[in-house]
Amino acid sequence: MARLKLYILSFVMCLLTLVVEGQNDLSNSDPELESLSNAEQVHALSEWCWQNREKQSDKAIKYGLKAIELAKSEGMSKELGVLYNYVGAIHQHYKDDIHTAIDYYNLGLPIILQHDDSVELAYVYNNLGDAFYRIGNVSLAQDYAQRSNEIFNQIQNKRGIAYSYVNMGYFNRLQQDYTTAMDYFKKAIQLRESINDTVGIASANLEVARTLFLMEKTDSAMHYFRNSLEDHRKLGNKSYMAYSLVGMGDVFLRKNQNDSAYIYFTEGLRLARERKNRSAQIDCQLGIANVLVNKGMLDEYEAMLTDAMDVARESEITANILKVYKARGEFYYHHNDYKKASEFYRNYLAAYDSLYQASQFQTLTEIKDRFHIAEQLNELNEDLEDRQKTQIFAIVFIVVLFVFSVILIYRNKKIANLSNELAESNRAKDKIFSIISHDLVSPFHVLLGGSELLAESLEEEDLEGARSSAALIQQTSEEAYRFISNLLAWSRSQRKSLKLNREEFEISPLIESVKNMFLNQAKLKNIKINFKAAKELKVSADRNLLQIVLVNLVNNAIKFTGDNGNIVLSVSENKKRIKVSVKDDGIGIAPDRLNQLFAGDNNNSTPGTNLEKGTGLGLMLCKEFVELHGGEINVNSTEGKGSEFWFTIPVNR
Repeated sequence: MARLKLYILSFVMCLLTLVVEGQNDLSNSDPELESLSNAEQVHALSEWCWQNREKQSDKAIKYGLKAIELAKSEGMSKELGVLYNYVGAIHQHYKDDIHTAIDYYNLGLPIILQHDDSVELAYVYNNLGDAFYRIGNVSLAQDYAQRSNEIFNQIQNKRGIAYSYVNMGYFNRLQQDYTTAMDYFKKAIQLRESINDTVGIASANLEVARTLFLMEKTDSAMHYFRNSLEDHRKLGNKSYMAYSLVGMGDVFLRKNQNDSAYIYFTEGLRLARERKNRSAQIDCQLGIANVLVNKGMLDEYEAMLTDAMDVARESEITANILKVYKARGEFYYHHNDYKKASEFYRNYLAAYDSLYQASQFQTLTEIKDRFHIAEQLNELNEDLEDRQKTQIFAIVFIVVLFVFSVILIYRNKKIANLSNELAESNRAKDKIFSIISHDLVSPFHVLLGGSELLAESLEEEDLEGARSSAALIQQTSEEAYRFISNLLAWSRSQRKSLKLNREEFEISPLIESVKNMFLNQAKLKNIKINFKAAKELKVSADRNLLQIVLVNLVNNAIKFTGDNGNIVLSVSENKKRIKVSVKDDGIGIAPDRLNQLFAGDNNNSTPGTNLEKGTGLGLMLCKEFVELHGGEINVNSTEGKGSEFWFTIPVNR
């Protein structure tokens, strides 16, 4: 009988949703534009783009792109900056496509800076803050949110201040300061009520509900989740309806009402899939998985999380992928299956390293640099405009004007050179700090987790588990040591403080010592390392820098060689040059990546065969250090068959 009631309730909810959707899907036909001028069409399309963002996001984007095309042809740059912001916001909030949104913000921000539009600039900063928060770059998100808040308060823009209050609520909630977060969200609601912003009120109600849930005030949270669901249903916003349903499902789950929770999660999943909102879909799938665990349906649980991981990878949002790995790790940890828990926690850390670094670190750093450069160029352009006005008054003095122009050109070149040097210096500094703050912390998470598992294994007299944890600790320690060595060497080279200290020595003992350094690491994967030398060869080189090159090449060979593989080190003389080779029979390198391996702006690091991580600095260091000796470095590789990295340095005579 109880199950029948649940089926009836589910049917009624679906029927109500279909009725509301039928009302909301009444699409407007495209208005006639032929009678309007191109400039009038831009304004009309811009308005339709924003009006349709909730109920017909795809149509809104089409309007926006058409307006962008017309604005470009008419030279309407101010309107173009606003349109880029509109299209980015729709991709972010209604298509769950954060990376595309950031691309559009990147196009619009320099234009908005050029026109000194304070209102639109504040909105772009606000959107960037929200976007970076969604993909996990909290520091950069907070920076842009603060800028947005300052501008909105200066111009007393109530709608904008409400947006910035919501962002400030996010950050306080992230720091578990729920009381302050609630204050910000409620202030946002009060402001939005004063300007009748129904969309903003609905989204703020959702954030209040989420905060109350974290404060374990489940009944109050349910009240706000219901309000949010009803508000977003009236607006036709299915993505936020799905988020509200997830919250209601979580409340029922916490009260151990699994059947009711399942109904809400399932309905939310349907809406999320309909809107192709992968983030909401993953939240629903994780909720359903929790219900399945409570019912003892572990096979169905595994299938649900496997599907959730596929969706997370499609989203290309690191936070989604980490969320699924963490859920699986915590499940096995709480069920005392420490071996599987350790596996998923390691996957979590590996995903954090590779995806954060490859998908976000470089992109976000470069975008941040571009924005700073755009601001600097804007200031420089304003300075030049002032100088040009001053020159008009001195037009009579032709000779003086000519001399002044020469001086001005020379000074501008000097400023441009200094700006470029400053930008390069800032980029290198940001890269160093970002890598330190992220990659240096990650090995210690593994060490702490491995140490805890080791202690537990020893307590339980689980020797196999203890050996596995000890091997993990050893491998992580070696990786951390090599990472710090690479980072220090790279930072020295970026500061131009690296000097070549040549000495004469035989190279074979150096290669042999590097080989011995990796015997334990190779043993973990049962890899054989052999060294071949035709005869003793002397070189005049910097022993330490050459050792760093060899360490990185051998480390990479082990990283990308599977179990029971082979690595061959060799040294030979050819045309007054010493050639050193590191050859493996590992997974090889795809042709489209070969040309990018030694690029100075390439920060990507591919996980190894056992998900070993890296920083992307190794090969860049090798190239710099070999070329410092007057040599060259290259690679031959066939995907699936292995790779041979080799470098040459001049022979000592």
